[in-house]
Amino acid sequence: MTQGLLILTALSALLTGNLGGTWTGVATDNEGGRQGAYLQLREDGNKITGVAGADQEHCWPIKSVIYNGNHLTFGVTSTNQTGEQANWVFDLKVDGDRMAGTGEASREGQSWKVDLTLTRQK
Repeated sequence: MTQGLLILTALSALLTGNLGGTWTGVATDNEGGRQGAYLQLREDGNKITGVAGADQEHCWPIKSVIYNGNHLTFGVTSTNQTGEQANWVFDLKVDGDRMAGTGEASREGQSWKVDLTLTRQK
C-alpha cells in the first residue's frame, strides 16, 4: 500500500509539472526596455494559483490558469500607481526550472507585449 501511494505521488508530480515555487526573471518590451518579472505559484492537486507582477511587492492574483504538457497560460489584472488597470495574458513554455514566453496587455484601447524569461528560485 505504501509503495503504491509513493508511485501515485510521484506520478501526480510529473503530471502537474511541479510548478510550485518562486520564479523570477526579466520582461523585455518591444523597444528593449527591461524590468523585473515575478511569479509565485502554488499547486493544490490539479489547481494552480499564485501571483504575478514586476516583483514581490507589486504583484496580483493569477486567473484562468491552464497548464497542459509544458505550456502554461494565465491572466492577471494589474493596477498602476494612478489606479489604471491593465489586463494581461501570459503564454509560457516550461522547461524544468526555466520558463520563457510572452505577456500581452491591454488598457483603454492600447495594447503592448513583453518577452519573458523566468527561472525558479531554489
